[in-house]
Amino acid sequence: MNALLSRCFLVTYTPLVWTRHGREASAQLGIAPFVDGSIRREPDLEHEFPSISCLCRKDKFAPRLQPTDVVGYITRKARYDDAIRSHHRLTAVLKVIHTCGSHLDAAEWYRASGLTLPSNCMVEGNPPQPLNASHRKHKFGHRSDDSVLFLWNHEYEQRAMNHSRFVICQAMFCDLSWDSPDFDETQIQEAFGRTVGTQNPGQVDSRRFMKLLELVGVELPPSGP
Repeated sequence: MNALLSRCFLVTYTPLVWTRHGREASAQLGIAPFVDGSIRREPDLEHEFPSISCLCRKDKFAPRLQPTDVVGYITRKARYDDAIRSHHRLTAVLKVIHTCGSHLDAAEWYRASGLTLPSNCMVEGNPPQPLNASHRKHKFGHRSDDSVLFLWNHEYEQRAMNHSRFVICQAMFCDLSWDSPDFDETQIQEAFGRTVGTQNPGQVDSRRFMKLLELVGVELPPSGP
């Protein structure tokens, strides 16, 4: 599919190494540094078929996605790996291939395909990540790890009940390692000619989206979007 015919979005997320706890978890547990840092990876970029749900943005993003849409994921801006300057990392470019009305429907799709469930699929038998495998960036105060894990996961359960859309994707590019390409506002301005809102993302011009990929050195495969 020609990228110029696809709707494109650019989205930020908070990676594991955003915090000291997350950096320690990455080093000690061998977790890729730029996975999402919550106890429910949102998005789950590690899966063979990455997934996007409403656990993070509720109904503000996932319900708008349709098959063939293209989503670029970038980390929040920070001085990763003790870099001199703050920067983003481009970690994934996903193409939406299927949308589900509920997490149960998504679980059926993955199981029918002989696949494990992604971390953000909120169904029975699919537990959250351990707290020590997260960035521990939460709002539940100074409680025991078990209490924090329970409360954090319960909040996600409520969000999944209230906003059940689930989006299944194909990864056209994914690099969650320290080798993932870094860039800053200079490349964003050159590609888009302006600052782009990525927290509550709107559609971006597909030609300019491809220009950003070119500037950071990411080439999608010929079968890509």
